[in-house]
Amino acid sequence: ILHEKYVYVILHQARVILKTLPNVNHINLSNLHHIFIIGDLHGQLPDLLHIFNMNGLPATDNPYIFNGDFVDRGPNSIEIILLILTAFILYPSSVFLNRGNHEDIMITARYGFQEEINKKYPKCKTQLIDLFKDVFSWLPIYSCVDTGKSNLMIVHGGISNRINLKQINSLVRNRYISIIIPPKSKNIGERLTKDEQDEYLQMADLLWSDPDPQNRSGCRNNDDRYMGCFFGSDITEEFLRKNHFSMIIRSHQVKEKGYDFDHNRKVLTIFSASNYCEGSNCGAFARWDYMIDEPQITSYTLQDINLNEKLNFNKQVTLFEDPVYQTLMKKIVGKKSLLKKEFEKADKNRTNHLSPTVWSDIMKNVLQIDLPWLTLRSKFVKEDAQGVLYNTTIADYALDNTKFQKSQVGIMEDLYMWKDTLMTLFNLIDSDHSGFISRNEFSDVLKLLFYGENSNSDVNQAYIEEIISAMDFDKDGKIDVNEFLGKI
Repeated sequence: ILHEKYVYVILHQARVILKTLPNVNHINLSNLHHIFIIGDLHGQLPDLLHIFNMNGLPATDNPYIFNGDFVDRGPNSIEIILLILTAFILYPSSVFLNRGNHEDIMITARYGFQEEINKKYPKCKTQLIDLFKDVFSWLPIYSCVDTGKSNLMIVHGGISNRINLKQINSLVRNRYISIIIPPKSKNIGERLTKDEQDEYLQMADLLWSDPDPQNRSGCRNNDDRYMGCFFGSDITEEFLRKNHFSMIIRSHQVKEKGYDFDHNRKVLTIFSASNYCEGSNCGAFARWDYMIDEPQITSYTLQDINLNEKLNFNKQVTLFEDPVYQTLMKKIVGKKSLLKKEFEKADKNRTNHLSPTVWSDIMKNVLQIDLPWLTLRSKFVKEDAQGVLYNTTIADYALDNTKFQKSQVGIMEDLYMWKDTLMTLFNLIDSDHSGFISRNEFSDVLKLLFYGENSNSDVNQAYIEEIISAMDFDKDGKIDVNEFLGKI
């Protein structure tokens, strides 16, 4: 448990920054290039750690938006909110927060967050609850994202036919300590005016509403929650048209796959807490890239993790080591030239450095292997204060067999590139299917291959001999096809 001193520091610093923000986060992907969209976490720390493990920690070049409901129900609400606020303090231009309906002093009293504070910080529970209450009241209400091709509205709950964004953008949001209980009127001692009541209902709609479960048109009271409304596809269409949005991304509802589309794919729900309340649902997150029409959505489920044990961010990463790690490295070797080309193309200033995010995107796109390259990068490339030293991606790699050293990486690249053709020629020559061919026969295979690709050039016999020596592992003058395949 983090010492209370540092909890105060994080909350105070976060509040200072939050107070400077408008009611709406304006996010432009032409600068950020992509953004990860995270839904309800509800104190489930393993889900947040899994998301970071897959996509990398928040950073200047790795932005996130957290769409509310950080706390309540799960056992690690404090750790969740402190991690998110710390990322926000470090990268206020790349980490964006929306308020959820559970960032509410009345709700946290009922659904576990205040009880968790009391359990973990009994000596200062009252002060911390008051401080969290104030921080929650300063959270922005919603976000607008310009993807380059469209505009998205990201809000925790939903919309209604009374939402007036101009009014929402100008209201004093920290008046709403709770949405369950309306704020006091600005006219002391009087009831809320009609305008104040309308403003309050709009806040409730944004944080509490759901798409109509029966696909009815219009708006009606939300009988499931007794707050907010059910809104139909006609309300969505009119709201998007009027406010120049193409889609609403919201959270607030558990979904079997962790996400769901409504209203002709104009409303997307993202819910990130897997196995919620001991259920069996997937969690999900979305990534939206600049100038792309649709989000990439990833669903996941997690096994229970004992957080009383020391957390190990490399717990899953170790699955990629040993034999599988060797296989990955062979694939990297086989794509060495293309990787180098893409790295250099991205390095416009010729610094020999790339940001970790750019490096990981290139690895994913070139290798066509969807792994958390950001998290795994320490195993494949060197890094310093300026970024990833992309030329080291394979520089220090030697295959498990001691006969394969760094000097033979170029040989392995060629062999991997021509593996299928080599095997076809190998089988033609190995007429008795013994699994062996002589060094001379293998030399003929390579000459056939290289002549086919370089009909107007001389074959480098010295290079062929180097390849043959690399393949003749036990130096018995024969090439063993099974050992050959095992090494490429």
